[in-house]
Amino acid sequence: MLPYVYIDGFPFAMYALMGLSGYLVAILIVLMKRRMFGLRIQDVIFFTVFAAIGILGGARALGVIVQTLRRISAPNFWDMQRLINLALKSGWVFYGALLGGFAMLFLLAKLKRLDMKNIFNAYTYVALAFLSFARLGCFFTGCCYGITLANSALFPVQLLEAGFSFAALVAVLIIRPERRWPEIPLFPVYLITYSAGRFVLEFLRGDATRGVWLLSTSQWIALALIPLSIVWLVKREHWFMPKKNSKT
Repeated sequence: MLPYVYIDGFPFAMYALMGLSGYLVAILIVLMKRRMFGLRIQDVIFFTVFAAIGILGGARALGVIVQTLRRISAPNFWDMQRLINLALKSGWVFYGALLGGFAMLFLLAKLKRLDMKNIFNAYTYVALAFLSFARLGCFFTGCCYGITLANSALFPVQLLEAGFSFAALVAVLIIRPERRWPEIPLFPVYLITYSAGRFVLEFLRGDATRGVWLLSTSQWIALALIPLSIVWLVKREHWFMPKKNSKT
């Protein structure tokens, strides 16, 4: 593990560095492909800010919610100092980041009257790049670790998920599905693919209990997102895509 690196004697958390690196790579991709997404430079700037707020806020908010559900029955849970510690020390949850970014970009598209499909196509690249690096940060930090193997080593599930995301990112960069199949929005396809993969990977996680009723919190979220994403694909012209043959 390598939780910190030191630059001129100052410690920097690897998780934060990897997450920031992933986000910068993601925004660079969006900037390079902005014409394909119908975005101007100023739109990309707004995209960057809104997505960052949503990702950070959503990741921490879901972490607080999960920890609250876990500890709410504990004695003195409502003690003010305990609540402050809960808000400050709860972990960062990727699904919270993913959905928080989605919410903020939905708001941005409404405020700036941007095309929803293009915004979420761009966000697909952000999600893939960000997670590829963030899970490396998990590996360096030692969190989100895998099950214990026969030789007492921990299965590197973080690297498997990072590789899964990176391979998908390379695939969409090469294939460019937004050009080949412009009628199909990328984000619900990503949600279905990632949620199915994450559901399976959760069985390889070895860290503390993270859910209820035999499944982890992430698995329950995955089970909710898959049918919603399928409905999104079926109803795409009514949900997040402009109607065809509309007259102005």
